[in-house]
Amino acid sequence: MLNHVVTFKWKQDISDEHIESFHEALSAVSEKIPEVVEYRYGRDLALKPGSGDYAISATFEDVPDFRTYLAHPDHVRLVQEFISVMAESYSSVQIEFAS
Repeated sequence: MLNHVVTFKWKQDISDEHIESFHEALSAVSEKIPEVVEYRYGRDLALKPGSGDYAISATFEDVPDFRTYLAHPDHVRLVQEFISVMAESYSSVQIEFAS
């Protein structure tokens, strides 16, 4: 199993409405891409200083499924319409773990 985790810092002008639209888009993407085993996302709870504003965790069976997800038109559209507009910065990691 492979887990892909992305954390974001939002631009200062990002509103709750922007984030709600992003939630809806993430839900749609996770339903349209069959390679996604599990998709979780949400705002940071601000329990610790220095955290990001938001995170996505996506689980895949293997590296080829992850690469299919990255190239999928719905994922590409999500990046273009939301992430590139909303994110000041982001960081990602991919880790393999036993199933």
